[in-house]
Amino acid sequence: MKKISLITIFLINFLITPVLYGQGPGDSFLKLSGSGLELFFSGKDGGFCGMTSGEERIAAIRQSSDSQPLWEMTLLDHNNRSIRLRPGDFRQFRSSFESREKLVLTWSEPADSPVPALAVTAEVKLAANDHLSYWDLKITGLKEVALEGVRYPVISGISGSKTSRLATPSWMGHLTADPIANLSARGDKTYRLVYPGGMSMQFMTVYEPDGKGFYAACNDSKSFQKDFILRLNEKGEMVYQTASFPEYTYQDDAYTIPYQTVIGAYEGDWFTAAEIYREWALKQEWTKNARLKNGLTPAWLDSTALWVWNRGRTHEVLDPATKMRENLGLPVSVLWHWWHRSSYDDTFPDYIPPRDGAERFTKEVAAARSKGINAIVYMNQLQWARSTPSWTAENAILSAAKNRDGSTTDHVYNIFTGKSLTNMCIATDSWRNKYTSLADTVLNRYKVGGIYMDQACISRMCFDSSHGHNLGGGNYWMRGSGALTRQIRRVTHPDRRSQIMLSGEGVGESWLPYQDAFLALQVSMERYGGIGTEPIPLFQAVYHPYAVVYGNYSSLLKPPYDEMWPDADRPADALDLLDGQYNRQFMMEQARSFAWGMQPMLSNYREKLETSRKKELQYLYQLARVRNKALKFLLKGEMMKNIDFESPEENIAISKLSIYAGQKEK
Repeated sequence: MKKISLITIFLINFLITPVLYGQGPGDSFLKLSGSGLELFFSGKDGGFCGMTSGEERIAAIRQSSDSQPLWEMTLLDHNNRSIRLRPGDFRQFRSSFESREKLVLTWSEPADSPVPALAVTAEVKLAANDHLSYWDLKITGLKEVALEGVRYPVISGISGSKTSRLATPSWMGHLTADPIANLSARGDKTYRLVYPGGMSMQFMTVYEPDGKGFYAACNDSKSFQKDFILRLNEKGEMVYQTASFPEYTYQDDAYTIPYQTVIGAYEGDWFTAAEIYREWALKQEWTKNARLKNGLTPAWLDSTALWVWNRGRTHEVLDPATKMRENLGLPVSVLWHWWHRSSYDDTFPDYIPPRDGAERFTKEVAAARSKGINAIVYMNQLQWARSTPSWTAENAILSAAKNRDGSTTDHVYNIFTGKSLTNMCIATDSWRNKYTSLADTVLNRYKVGGIYMDQACISRMCFDSSHGHNLGGGNYWMRGSGALTRQIRRVTHPDRRSQIMLSGEGVGESWLPYQDAFLALQVSMERYGGIGTEPIPLFQAVYHPYAVVYGNYSSLLKPPYDEMWPDADRPADALDLLDGQYNRQFMMEQARSFAWGMQPMLSNYREKLETSRKKELQYLYQLARVRNKALKFLLKGEMMKNIDFESPEENIAISKLSIYAGQKEK
């Protein structure tokens, strides 16, 4: 039996027991201390004061006697007047250590408030042998007011330097150098990421390449609506906030944030942070029910060696794909835009019938499938155009997502026609039924291989009381997303049900049980976003064995132009060769796809590329062939951290040109 001395027991207790200690007359800290992390709070008002980590107690967030408010909330009275409250607006503050690992902070008796019974209780816990802390919040006494939103925790004092890096799961992943400088250049000096949606996972990190990293996450297993916020304060320091959105109601007396925020420190980089998050993420239901991991994705999807993303009529899409398959000698699949009768990006969801007519379209799809080519067709999951006759005829406004003032969210994507699209509410039976009826036609009548559900990995808040869901915050959007995919699979003929593919735009952990594959265009983000933020495979670092990730904008040709768009803006050089100086950009994008465990894609393929860009296509084909021999790893393997090595760097020319990007600057 291993013996342990009394002095050892004393030292262990000393390290993990939280204490209140003074820094000077009238100035004291509350210190929550564990073996891996120390947190400091103001003994006067509970404000956050700093964080240290590791055996050397290195400051992960500098310690300061100048505490910052730990939370803030916004209330709405019955006149819709906004009331903003912070800890300093309360007369009473109490703190207590309920255990060695748990600190409870309570604020009550708000001054000059229409809700005198309002009280806020925050709990902060440490886990043994962990560099993480866990934060809960409960608000009581809310009757007669609506809680619009609460930001907790508010973690101030995150320092940075020119060598700092910010990694965020902006869909696949973004890496931003010198985040303080980048924040300073933004008008509101704020990054705001919406989850579930554009933020594909619930963590972010700021780190020094050779030092400590700050880690912020949420352990929300139910996908409630929230924002992750990083902003600059007046001192030029970064401030992290989790913004939670309760149901919009005047009836509830209390609200408890239905998940914890996790704050911690670590040594490493963005991949280290992904590994920390992965330990929690792989225990969640969306991972256990992921379609790839459970063998539910169609066999043709798993075996796809290369995707071609073409647009237009069957001869512009399926014929080139057939030629590509002959040249590659491996399965080719098709992402198909502009197959529909209507103009792109301004007449959704009036897709049917196809431009080629239903009979020819169905015949050509079947012929391609007999040659091993499966096509998925574009159908936007979120938008309905007000300019379409169906908007009025089907009273679509009733199913539209509403803001709190009853307005809708409309956006003009098509820069050539200027017509807007309106966000629909996926929590409504009527919108799901509309979309499912379209899916029924393309899957059962036209027998396409699947549907690319554009804007699927996005969420919205809706305040329409006629829809039957919670108003504002909640997790009804994900419940609606799941219901829609189940409806589509149910209406698919049983003989084809296991063969159809549903794909979302972007990536998102909450959609793993619903979508078969995820289109991740960040591989080519320079083509639409220009130079700056760097794409990283953050999503694959966590979920690679659980999700088929594919796609890019990688093209050797100039963008096409929809035949139904205005002639006045029609370029004379559509689908001409891009200047050869951009060939290295194409090869870089394909190398990223290969190294990041994705199914590769070529956008805008024409047979002339086999001779005019032979070197580049042979490079792509060779990558596809190598990948095809290693699907055990590159489709279903766990992504491992790269070994450290030095490699030469090269400056290359970048084309920022796509369907819309760069078109008005030409």
